[in-house]
Amino acid sequence: MKHLFVVLSVYMLALTVSKAQPNDSLEFRVQDKRFNISGGLDVYYAYDFSEPLDKERLFTTQAFRHNEFNLNWGFLQADYSTEGVRATLALQTGTYVQANYAAEPNELTRLIAQANAGVKLLEGVWLDLGILPSHIGYENTFSLNNEVYTRALMAENSPYYETGAQLTADVSEKVTLKFLVLNGWQNIQETNDAKSLGFGISYNPTERLSLSYNNYYGNEAPKGMEAKRRFFHNVYGSYIFSEKLHVAGSVDYGRQELFSSEEKGSWYAGMVLAQFKLAPRFAVAGRLEHYNDEDQIIVSTLNPNGFQTSSASLNFDYVPTPNFLWRLEARAYDSKDKVFVGEEGAKDNNLLLVTSFAVKF
Repeated sequence: MKHLFVVLSVYMLALTVSKAQPNDSLEFRVQDKRFNISGGLDVYYAYDFSEPLDKERLFTTQAFRHNEFNLNWGFLQADYSTEGVRATLALQTGTYVQANYAAEPNELTRLIAQANAGVKLLEGVWLDLGILPSHIGYENTFSLNNEVYTRALMAENSPYYETGAQLTADVSEKVTLKFLVLNGWQNIQETNDAKSLGFGISYNPTERLSLSYNNYYGNEAPKGMEAKRRFFHNVYGSYIFSEKLHVAGSVDYGRQELFSSEEKGSWYAGMVLAQFKLAPRFAVAGRLEHYNDEDQIIVSTLNPNGFQTSSASLNFDYVPTPNFLWRLEARAYDSKDKVFVGEEGAKDNNLLLVTSFAVKF
């Protein structure tokens, strides 16, 4: 991984740095504004009161390791953009990658956060192919972009990334449509011969209000097995009341043919959150949520009631500079069954304390 970051960094630096004249001081300046280099780091310490086995926290990809300082996510990204062509390559590492990409059989592909290229077909219409950020959900991968440090259970159990083709159309200044053909539900390497479909619509009627509906349809059975079709819906919205206060909410509903029978099962989830800025450099945020997967389609617990869990988070932010964020979060869980397994056995409730430094450049 280290070698990949070094090669990418040196290559992009060579494209953007000009040579100094013999009698001039060494001067760095961008020669081509079509290129942009960015990156980020999110380092953390988490203490999980269930004291999970092997230090690996259950039902999460964020702050994955218990009672140790670690890197949650680090990425280095190169973007290229012209009037009619665009491309992104981003490499990644961290315990988020360890947890979220464990199902990818090729270790090399786990290091790829994004790898996509796009072409403008018409004004406001783009076609992109490759490994893309997910079109589903309110919260995204990088903690600095979210109100609360850890992700909601609904975010952890829906795609963070997708692989395929995405057609994006800006219908107006307020409406954007997305149509997708994908390998599957958060996978880079295909697991069967079928392709999945996705659709999304975003509506921003005012500068304060944002609304979005997204769906997914695909066969989730491995190759050689009878098809098990999944149909998933996600709706979210956010509203800015003032410079200090904004709120957001999201709802998921999914339905799929069960692997154990010909019947269909379902799962649903919901969350609400709010963030309040106490001062220019300080903010607090809270999140309430519930995730219900009694049929164990997404989350397998081997318990009679599946995964029926609620969670509440309280988050405190300190922002010394615009691109740096120090966070503290306390998160409590309550489940219908004893799903939190640790050194002292299983229990139906849990508490997490976590702190993080995140920087984006």
